[in-house]
Amino acid sequence: MTEPLLSPPARRGPRNSVFLKLVLIMLITGAALIGLVLVFFSLVLNRDYSVAVQRMVRDYPVLLAGSSPDLETAKRVSDRLGYDVRYEGPSGNWATDDAMPTIAQARAHRPATASPVAPGIFVAHVSSNTLVTSREGGTYLFSWRIGRHLNTVHAQLLGLLVLFVLAVVLASYIVLRQLLRPLQTLTQGVAQLAEGHLDIALPRLTRDEFGDLTEAFNRMVGRVREMIGARDQLLLDVSHELRSPLTRMKVALEMMPDDPRRARLSADVGEMEAMIAELLELERLRDGRGLRPFRQDLAPLLREAALRFAERSPGVTLGSMPAAPIELDFDADKLRSVLENLLENAIKYSLPDSAPVELRCDAGERQISVHVCDDGPGIPPDDLPGLFEPFFRVDRSRSKKTGGYGLGLSICKRIVEAHGGTITVEARTPRGTCFTVTLPKSQ
Repeated sequence: MTEPLLSPPARRGPRNSVFLKLVLIMLITGAALIGLVLVFFSLVLNRDYSVAVQRMVRDYPVLLAGSSPDLETAKRVSDRLGYDVRYEGPSGNWATDDAMPTIAQARAHRPATASPVAPGIFVAHVSSNTLVTSREGGTYLFSWRIGRHLNTVHAQLLGLLVLFVLAVVLASYIVLRQLLRPLQTLTQGVAQLAEGHLDIALPRLTRDEFGDLTEAFNRMVGRVREMIGARDQLLLDVSHELRSPLTRMKVALEMMPDDPRRARLSADVGEMEAMIAELLELERLRDGRGLRPFRQDLAPLLREAALRFAERSPGVTLGSMPAAPIELDFDADKLRSVLENLLENAIKYSLPDSAPVELRCDAGERQISVHVCDDGPGIPPDDLPGLFEPFFRVDRSRSKKTGGYGLGLSICKRIVEAHGGTITVEARTPRGTCFTVTLPKSQ
């Protein structure tokens, strides 16, 4: 598994979501449209209707009363124009609606002075009613329903408008979700690339700019995969080519006299041999090759590793352990080298006043986590992402006094991933570092 090349994308909150911003813009636009329609209704339609109603209330009752309609005629006109009529006079008493108030009740509600509008015809407006006194002495009471009808119509139109805007917003939501689906796929692809998965190939879902971006992303992943493959192949080829010269150098060293110069050269050749062996081991572990796993208990291996480093300052303490056996499928020799490498680094970089290194194990439902935590000076945050890269060292001077070749943690990562697990590192507070090896439980 190749090391992460990018940091995982930060988790966005609701305020940083492009999708939610677009939906919010649509909602604001819809609200603005509703407000515009309401203003139009209130300032234009309502005013025009009010003027028309006032004219009808003032003029039409006079015309109708002047024709002296009977009950049947008044009912037909009432149903068509939307008002009720009551008549009290020489021709009798009748009403198009029995619930109408009497003439006396209407006058008592709000007295008004009758005004002459034609010879023998007087009009008085009482509340929402109109009283018309005709020439023959009869009185008509007109009660208009048109205002209530208009309010009902306005409410219905406004309700339809709100439903229409909501339908448009819902449809836009669905369309935007579909349009932005390639962006979500790209986000998932970037996250997988950040985790080191270089075998991803995203499908092109559209033919627009998002589709072009998807194609560019796939080309980038392919190029990165080729570069990393070329790097690994170069290291492997160089390692193989160096074995023959090193063998000849060892033969030549055997023929040299036994003096300090020979000892120094022999030590240098030994370091080169160790480095080449680690490089070849790193390649051999690729894709799980070189493992011989079988079902066994991990607990004895942890106790053995802790016991081996118990005598070295500042010591190793074995922390919490599951009560039941930790049954896993693993290669004991390879995991032993992982534990020894992590403990060796923890001991090496501990300070004189550091607390003992802690080795503990936590068991979950589907995985086992092994923690190696020290109380050393810690690792700079900028160096954490590249810590498992081959030949990466925190000490940029690459002094032999402060470490090896920068291959130990790379091999540890390759071994853990060959077992189907992961290895991570995090800084502790106020100082120290904690490595966590997570292995899947055997099914």
